[in-house]
Amino acid sequence: MSRKIILILTSLLCVLPFGTSMVSAAEFTSAETAKIQQLQQDYKALDQTTFNATNLYAVKPQLSRKFKEGILAPAYLEQQLAYINYYRQLFNLEPVSDNHQDNINAQKTAAVLALLNANPLINQHNLPYEKKPKIINRGTWQIARKTSNAANLNFNTCNQSAGDVVTDLLTDSYNLTGTDTGHRAWLLSTKLTTIGIGAAYGKNGYRYSVQKVINSTDAFRLASQAQVAYPEAGVFPIEILKGKNIAWSLYFSDQVIEGTPKITITDEDSGISYQAEKVENFSSAGYGNFQSVITYLPGDTPLIPNHEYRVDISGITSYHFKLFQLKQ
Repeated sequence: MSRKIILILTSLLCVLPFGTSMVSAAEFTSAETAKIQQLQQDYKALDQTTFNATNLYAVKPQLSRKFKEGILAPAYLEQQLAYINYYRQLFNLEPVSDNHQDNINAQKTAAVLALLNANPLINQHNLPYEKKPKIINRGTWQIARKTSNAANLNFNTCNQSAGDVVTDLLTDSYNLTGTDTGHRAWLLSTKLTTIGIGAAYGKNGYRYSVQKVINSTDAFRLASQAQVAYPEAGVFPIEILKGKNIAWSLYFSDQVIEGTPKITITDEDSGISYQAEKVENFSSAGYGNFQSVITYLPGDTPLIPNHEYRVDISGITSYHFKLFQLKQ
């Protein structure tokens, strides 16, 4: 199975616009209310510090004369891992840890991309269009090529928090190759165990972020759950659904889905149904070590806080979710 990873397009906006609507809404159960309050509390506790070239590093990279990849500030590593596990918790997935050697390799890769001022608008996995700079030794160059081919990549000019990078990859709205949601699939993999984190600024002002997410042994692990839906069943934050080009998805750990099913989304409060658009099957790509990867756009479905929705994926599954506002 292919282990293809996709490149995220440069994020030109630091904040996505979120709208609201005054429409009658469903009621939350006491259990749902408690979960929402816990998710809001946990999110508020996450560090929102933004990083730039002055506070990103514990040791600044050296990108001229003699190459040194530098060392990220511990706070950046800790915060990015905390955000990844916060989102994984939202999907009932097991937490992951960072791997020391993968962190080193991811940082080398990010620094190489920064040295190259790598073009953010083309595929940089495996550095297919780049030549090795003279100050980079062959060993480091091969590490950068291999790691970039096993990683989620995010290139951004905004002074984002460590968590904003994760949110960009989770929503996958700036994906160069369209709506395949490959970055999301790797972050929400039911087999993922560890990651590696790197980041470095180029002279062009881009922060090159690297998340090493493909581990050779993960493919042989038992999946922690059978499927992952986006949005997930139950209660779900509206903030990571609203915005341009945010595809919805359904991943199956072991079930094989062929073809493209018909998908209907029904607002249970208004009783109106909407047809999903651009339904695609990307299962052959092997994203996230999932057997099946279905993605689609919600079409004209209005997303309203406190409303309940039903997703019917013809012949496969049906489930409900209720939207709530994460940020208070």
